[in-house]
Formats: sequence, C-alpha cells, structure tokens
Amino acid sequence: MQQQNFKEILAKMSNVKGWEVLNCDNLLALKSPTLIPLVNFVWGEITRDKLDQVKRFYGNNEFYWILSEEQNQAISSDPLKELLLSPEPFPEMLIEINSSNMQINPVGISSIQVKTSQDLQIWTDTAIATFGFSETGFKEFFYPLIENAGCIPLLIYYNDIPAATAMVHCGESVAGIYAMSTKVEYRRKGLGRAAINTCIELAKQSKLDYAVLYSSEDGVKLYNAMGFKVSKKLYEYSFNADFNIFKNS
Repeated sequence: MQQQNFKEILAKMSNVKGWEVLNCDNLLALKSPTLIPLVNFVWGEITRDKLDQVKRFYGNNEFYWILSEEQNQAISSDPLKELLLSPEPFPEMLIEINSSNMQINPVGISSIQVKTSQDLQIWTDTAIATFGFSETGFKEFFYPLIENAGCIPLLIYYNDIPAATAMVHCGESVAGIYAMSTKVEYRRKGLGRAAINTCIELAKQSKLDYAVLYSSEDGVKLYNAMGFKVSKKLYEYSFNADFNIFKNS
C-alpha cells in the first residue's frame, strides 16, 4: 500500500523539474532531484537485465532497491545473489483508522499542520537536525512534494520547542506517512505518537480507512501499541555509485 501511495505522489510530480521516474517493465524507480541520500528508490523484481536498466537510469548515483518477501526469496538461489549485498529488512505497517488506539498527548506536547513559510522553515530545521541532510538538498526534495503533490508537513512541539516532524499524503485509498523524525534529546517522550495521531486525524478528515508507513525495527513496538499491524516484510538492497553489473559475468 505504501508503494501505491507513493505512485500517486509521483503521478503528481511527473511535470516537476528535476524529478525523473522510470516506470516500465513492472519497475518503478525515482531519481532524486538532489544528492541527499536514501531517496533513489526502486521497486520491482530484480533480474540482470532490469538491474542493468536501472543502473543506466541512475548513472553515477547510489540507489536502493526494495523487494517484497516473495521477490527476495526468488533470488535466494539465483547466481545474481552473488552481486548483491545483504539486504536490510524492514516492515510495512498498516492501520485501520477506526481501530487506531489514539490517546491524549502528554502535557506539553502539541502538533500543528505547517501552513506558513515561517513554520515551514522551522519544520525544515527540525527535520534536518535528525536526518543530517543539507538544507538545500532537503528543500529541493521535500518542498515540491508539499507544493505539487499535496503532502502535508506536521511539526510537533515539546514545551513550545520544535522537536519532531512528520509528513502525510492522503491518497485515493490510504494515507501514507513519511518524514518521521525526532531530535535525539526529545526521544521517548511521546512525540512520535503525537505525530501519528495527527496523521490519522487528517486521514479521517479525508474519509480514508487506512494509513500505512515503513517502520524501522525499533519503531515496530510503538506502532503496534497504536494499532498498526505488519502488512508485509520488505528487503532493501543498497547499490553504490560504482556498482558494476558485469563484474562477475
């Protein structure tokens, strides 16, 4: 479902300068308009031909390929496996909105929907403090998602101090949750829960039944407590800029 939500985002970004999408042969790949890491993603079955096609698409840029559990098992005995580094497993988690376990935020925690240029800058500063991206790169990637695709940035405060972020895209059938971050000094204080609560509330307002996100292993416990369930297990393979598809041919 997260992939479907992101496809809807990309459909709105097709005419935006700097965004390049490869969508053919059951492949979906995004080439970031900036050099910030972790945004050049590919979905679809890996074969030598498709890997060569994607490598040519990305040129001298690193990229990350996401496989479903079935796709990952399909290459377990393939000679192609010798070319691939061990994947990083992570779950896609889904929640039925009406079954969400929303609780009142702890005292001192509040969240707002970013609407002004001043709040957008605060959101940016808060997010890059966690992600480590450059401000220019962050803006080049995220601002078009807000301006053109309708993604909604959220800013979470702890005792009136901006401490965490999130972003939600309310699609045709599901809300996709992105850009979750919390400054190190404010973790384990309920900010992540507050961000999710706000995302779910916006999904309700859009009359959606489900919300979906990609979780780290550390985040599973929090999301389970809120009513999220693992809908599928995914595997992320990383490819360096100098990766050579023909090195073991």
